[in-house]
Amino acid sequence: MAELDGVDHALVMGLGRFGGGSGAARYLLKRGCRLLITDLQPRSDLQNVIDELENEPNANRIDWRLGGHERQDFLKQDLVVASPAIPHPWDNQFLAAARENGIPITTEIELGLDRLDQSKVIGVTGSAGKSTTCAMIHHVLDAAGLHCVLGGNIGGSLLDHPNEALERADAVVVELSSFMLHWLAETKAVFTPSIAVLTTLGANHLDWHESLEHYLASKRVLRDSVADDRFVGPLDDEAVVEVMTGDLAVDPWWSNQEDDPFLAPEAQETVLDALRLQLPGEHQRMNALSALRACSSHLEDDPGKRIEVARSLAGHLADFKGLPHRLRPVAELRGVRVIDDSKATTPSATLRAVHALGDEAKIHLIAGGFDKGSDLSQINALGDRLAGLYAIGATGRSISSGRRAFECGTIDEAVRLAETRVSQGDVLLLSPGCASWDQFANYEHRGEVFLAAVVRCLD
Repeated sequence: MAELDGVDHALVMGLGRFGGGSGAARYLLKRGCRLLITDLQPRSDLQNVIDELENEPNANRIDWRLGGHERQDFLKQDLVVASPAIPHPWDNQFLAAARENGIPITTEIELGLDRLDQSKVIGVTGSAGKSTTCAMIHHVLDAAGLHCVLGGNIGGSLLDHPNEALERADAVVVELSSFMLHWLAETKAVFTPSIAVLTTLGANHLDWHESLEHYLASKRVLRDSVADDRFVGPLDDEAVVEVMTGDLAVDPWWSNQEDDPFLAPEAQETVLDALRLQLPGEHQRMNALSALRACSSHLEDDPGKRIEVARSLAGHLADFKGLPHRLRPVAELRGVRVIDDSKATTPSATLRAVHALGDEAKIHLIAGGFDKGSDLSQINALGDRLAGLYAIGATGRSISSGRRAFECGTIDEAVRLAETRVSQGDVLLLSPGCASWDQFANYEHRGEVFLAAVVRCLD
């Protein structure tokens, strides 16, 4: 990472709405930097985040460039802090200008990791389930009496935590997106987590990565510095089935070690038998198993003893209620269960949600959204199997060919149509299988719009 000593002028590229850009800005302000914050969005779309930063001490040291970037801005800095989500950063003309002029580029996650004792870090990634698994690890370790910090892609910047809190922490659980991991590899950042967790692995974000091979290589959370027995990979073959088939020019780094004690089915059952989980679905049990494996690895050096440690920790998940917008029951109206799974942004996540809820003949699914380049054929096929498939957003037309599928356009229209077709005992499920960016600020906004529409129609 670029040294911050001697950095007087820094540019933050991509403010965002979730804490990364603003966390980096606050951190650099505290270090006495003069900042230029630039974002493609206009001020009106970022006003809440801007207001927060303009109330910070030394906010007079911030200059703004909103509604677009200017090349010359990138030539006048000591450091550029780029949002990891910037599409195709290898082709970005503004980042290229900074590189050509010898200006170092970093990211908020790299700045955050640089502050940590990485021997305490549990790094978690996955095409699905990573946020829930992170939250489960945090919940279990906290219940076991450890001081645990949670951050990264799950929301909230690691840079917002005081140094004392990070020094006092027994564990730091960090959720890592493929974008973040790509940047850490690109900048040759120091990334030496004590434990590396991969929940699932399937095609995702191909619009950003441009190929499955690039996505798989970017997703690599297992580095050479992580001991083999500290890698927690998927135990369910279906969790990597999409990438285990075909001829891919990527080493299968996601495979578990042959001597991993949790590979034995009886070992898995020993832990799962002690699990009393409120969340529906086999995939949530697999998330819980990944979390318990990570926790036992953090607490026990001897691999042979980790199964019993994981079993002893399983009871701590009995009161884990899950995260918002992740297959979460939000209402029961007129005998219809309403489930918000807005965070399901991949087809495989939608299929897991449908499978978790049981009787397909009672499920009314709202799906669709921004097109990330994923294969949506499996969602489209649900239109012949479910009680109803109500397609929304940019991908609506491509998933609405089934006998009981309807192209609705918006969530409001989808809920209105579903309301005329649901019966007592049915389930109304929002599980889009696509990103939210075509119609919503984020998946949280999409979930809130869904609940509001349900209350208007079904209450």
